[in-house]
Amino acid sequence: MKSLCLCLALIAGCGSAKERDSVVARVGDEILTAVELRNQFPYDSSLQDGGERILRFVENWVQQELLYQEAVERGLDREARLQELIDQARRDLLVAALLDREFQDREVEVTDEDISSYYYGHQDKYERAEEEIWAEHILLRERRDANALRQSLLQGDSFSDAAAQHSLDLKSSQVGGDLGYFSAAADPVLWEACQNLALETISKPVETEHGYHIIRVLSRKEAGTVKELKSVRSQIVEALVMDDYRKRLEELTLRLKSQSSWHIDAERLAAVGS
Repeated sequence: MKSLCLCLALIAGCGSAKERDSVVARVGDEILTAVELRNQFPYDSSLQDGGERILRFVENWVQQELLYQEAVERGLDREARLQELIDQARRDLLVAALLDREFQDREVEVTDEDISSYYYGHQDKYERAEEEIWAEHILLRERRDANALRQSLLQGDSFSDAAAQHSLDLKSSQVGGDLGYFSAAADPVLWEACQNLALETISKPVETEHGYHIIRVLSRKEAGTVKELKSVRSQIVEALVMDDYRKRLEELTLRLKSQSSWHIDAERLAAVGS
């Protein structure tokens, strides 16, 4: 560890060419140099103080190199099946690098019109598989606090403001306590608490392992109804981006086919499956 720390100290300074090429770690004939290590953390200030991340990286490099050399020593690299996997991994990495380089300069622009058009054209994708409830809640630690806050809400105080100010559920408190639509499977406890609540009414405090909930049910939707656009917007954006990617991939493949010699033997292919 002392020699490792000394090597790390050399990394921190600007150093000479000799220092930049200094060996940080060695396993057999394989070495890790200061330059290689610095390239792993190009924007990391922890290089300046020999931080724990740097030490963990070097220690992991030593471990991986020991295991790799042992695998080679045992002749695993000469096994046919492993050679096939290694070759396939190399092909996959090169293809991924090609696609990244081919598509990196083309951003996908998704407009509100695109999202709306996709939503209304694919509503079967967004049907509810089961009944859902849209509710909002405020989570408090003590029952007395929940009772006091409920009285204020019954007298007309804003539910969303109260959630933002008092709720222990940090995620939903940022959107006024809104839980969105959820099913019985997603949250059985809150689902059960909502079953006997009329719409827009303030519940009595509901105790769970997390504390005391004040709940208000905003809507109920039966299985088979279509989810609202705003609740599936992110899914639609992802689908549109993937559609654009597949289209570009198809265009690239067609271009490469037109420039290359290729053939699929349909008869032999059919024979393989018979």
